[in-house]
Amino acid sequence: MSAPRMLVVGEALVDVVDEVAHPGGSPLNVAVGLARLGLETTLLTSIGDDEHGRMLAQHVVREGVRLARGSVCAGEHTSRAVATLDADGVATYDFDLRWTLPDAVPATLGEDLDVDLVHVGSLGAVLEPGARAVAAILAAAPDTALRAYDPNVRAQLMGPRDEALVRVEEIMRAAHVVKLSDADAEYLYPGMEVEAVLRHIADLGPRLAVVTRGAAGCAAVLSADSEVFVGQALPVDVVDTIGAGDAFMSGLLFGLVSTGAAATLVAAGRAIGADDRARIETAIDLALSSAAVAVSRAGAAPPYPADLGRAR
Repeated sequence: MSAPRMLVVGEALVDVVDEVAHPGGSPLNVAVGLARLGLETTLLTSIGDDEHGRMLAQHVVREGVRLARGSVCAGEHTSRAVATLDADGVATYDFDLRWTLPDAVPATLGEDLDVDLVHVGSLGAVLEPGARAVAAILAAAPDTALRAYDPNVRAQLMGPRDEALVRVEEIMRAAHVVKLSDADAEYLYPGMEVEAVLRHIADLGPRLAVVTRGAAGCAAVLSADSEVFVGQALPVDVVDTIGAGDAFMSGLLFGLVSTGAAATLVAAGRAIGADDRARIETAIDLALSSAAVAVSRAGAAPPYPADLGRAR
């Protein structure tokens, strides 16, 4: 049996923290996290052919991620986010973002689209002109591929909330797995309890919906299941939260693939039994361990397998 193959689609950018540029962007971080955990991963993104773009390309290749054809855009400048940390190490961002993927990209991906998992994320999934291509990639993915989505909301770039919600929910309907932060949930569904948000997302079609809650861990629900699963965060000294949600996402996807739970979530109409639920809960535990490692380090630094073992 061949090793599972991952395709991550979305923005890559430089995070500027204390005037120092670091590789960043939620989808890039997820791709690096998957590769560090030993999964064959390709990243389709949009970077310029400038100094920052070369830095990002070198970074992903060094981390073992393959950069898909069409990811480097001649004549474009590379996106960036200036991060400001508060006293608790929580980051806020000021963005200068370009997101361009040609509509023809899905047809040119070739074997890069012959994968076992497609993860799309953040601004790349909702900002035009590239968002149309992201939706087309999801639609063109093999029926056997797990589809995952993390909105990673950036309100200042997504336009009016009602319009952003329509775009976000269109992608949710095409996904098997959706992960939000509690801040994402509050922005998209203001005033709604987390449990209600989870059930609403599950009703849209995803078979697994997860909301992360920082030091409170996470809550998750499976479609057609009234029981909410609560995962406990690991105790850790927080350095900063940059990339924490992305590390949770890569840990979750790694867990779903490595336990075999991904096949259950992809199989339309298949009931989720007790053994399946146990595998999904194991994947969520791995995600929480991955996030704990990330927040214990400066910057976006997802774990390697040995780090997960130590965290647990």
